[in-house]
Amino acid sequence: MPEAAPRILQIVEVLGPSEQGKSIPFKCRAEDGALYYVKGQQTNRASLWCEWISAHLAVALGLPIPPFSLVQVDEALRQELPREWQHIGCTPAFGSRHRSSTAWFEASLVQQVPLPLQQDVLAFDWWIRNMDRLTGNTNLLWDADQKQLVMIDHNLAFDPYFDVAMFREHHVFAAQWPVLCGDLVLQDELLRRMSDALPRARWACDNAPAEWQWANAEMDVPADFDLDKVLALLARGATPELWRTV
Repeated sequence: MPEAAPRILQIVEVLGPSEQGKSIPFKCRAEDGALYYVKGQQTNRASLWCEWISAHLAVALGLPIPPFSLVQVDEALRQELPREWQHIGCTPAFGSRHRSSTAWFEASLVQQVPLPLQQDVLAFDWWIRNMDRLTGNTNLLWDADQKQLVMIDHNLAFDPYFDVAMFREHHVFAAQWPVLCGDLVLQDELLRRMSDALPRARWACDNAPAEWQWANAEMDVPADFDLDKVLALLARGATPELWRTV
């Protein structure tokens, strides 16, 4: 039986822009009662595509990403917001569920992260060309109560200017790079998992909001995001080329 299209949760309350995050997501409450960090029209369409595709791949790989959903602010609610908040827009947006008891992950916590998880995160970022998890800005959270890592912010994935040298030297889990390069059994296992996850990227592309194909609300300017190129890039995850080329 075909998988149902994703549900779009309606936002019932906009609490304001987040104090953290370069893309300045809005903290909102959705109809399910949960709080979400919402990236809407205040960011560009490429960012939304990157978040949506990366989130599906992360889940398929079993990585610790918060629950996420498509969300939407009704135009009537948007009109009631302060003028400086209205750029959140009313087209479908990407929402990442707020997780309590978390704080920004500092490099000093690296030793508390299990080595296999460090390797998984490093390989995942290499696969999706994510330069946005370096030691100075990890885009990770740490749940001190559960002693668990939480991955966030993949809006800069599929970077066309991906810097291999910087990634290998400054990724927060860069110390695991020699392990990835030297362990052929680990490489094969990661390639298998990425190959198994790859159909989720296609599903995500096929089930994204139609509005994201356009750069503007009038939907007459195509979005600057090449889905075919991204899917071709991800297909490397099914071949040993993943470890040899960028």
